[in-house]
Amino acid sequence: MATLTDQEFVALLEQHRHEFWRYVVRNVWHPDSAEDVLAGAVQAAYRQLDRFEKGTNFRAWMYRILTNKCFVANRETKRAGIDIETLDESLFATDDEAQRRATNDPQAFLQQCGDELFTALRQLSTAERSCLLLLTIEHYSYKELATILEMPVGTVMTHLARGRAKLRRLLVDYAKRQGFLAAGPAARRDGPDQSLLGRVS
Repeated sequence: MATLTDQEFVALLEQHRHEFWRYVVRNVWHPDSAEDVLAGAVQAAYRQLDRFEKGTNFRAWMYRILTNKCFVANRETKRAGIDIETLDESLFATDDEAQRRATNDPQAFLQQCGDELFTALRQLSTAERSCLLLLTIEHYSYKELATILEMPVGTVMTHLARGRAKLRRLLVDYAKRQGFLAAGPAARRDGPDQSLLGRVS
C-alpha cells in the first residue's frame, strides 16, 4: 500500500486547512478549544499516516479524525441537553430568494448569518451537527457520511432529521425576521435534500 510522504501530507493539510478549521470551529462547543482540537487531529492523522492509502479520499479521512476529536472535546464540556419540539415544515418557504441562496450556497449563507444560527448549531449534538455540516457545506452523500462518521446510513439520516428539527425549533423567530417562513404550505419536492434546515416545503 502506497502511503503519503511527510511533504505530501503537509501539502494536503495546507490545501484544505481553511475548511478543516471552519468545521472544527462550528463543531466544538467551546470555541476556545478549536485550535487544540485541530492540532490534536493533525497529530493523530500524522501518527496514523501509514494507514492512509495514497490516492484515496484524504478529506474524508481527515473529517473522520476531526469528528472524533470534536466528540472527545465536546464530551469534556458536559453540555446539558435541550428539549426537542416539532414544527410544521409546511411553514418554510421554497420560492423565497433568501431560501434559494441558503440552499444553493450554504457556505456563503453561513458566513452572512448572525449569532443566532451559530448559537443554535452549538445546541445540537456533535453527531447531529457533524452530519449537517458535512452534508450541506461539504456536499458529502449519505453513504459518504456513514463512512466518515462510522455509523449506518439510517443513523446518519436520524441525526440529520433530529438536528434539523432542533434547528427549526431554535430558529423560528430568526427565520421569520429573515424571510425564511412562508404564509402557507408549498409543494413538496422529491430527491435528496442538502439544505441546512432540511426540506422546507
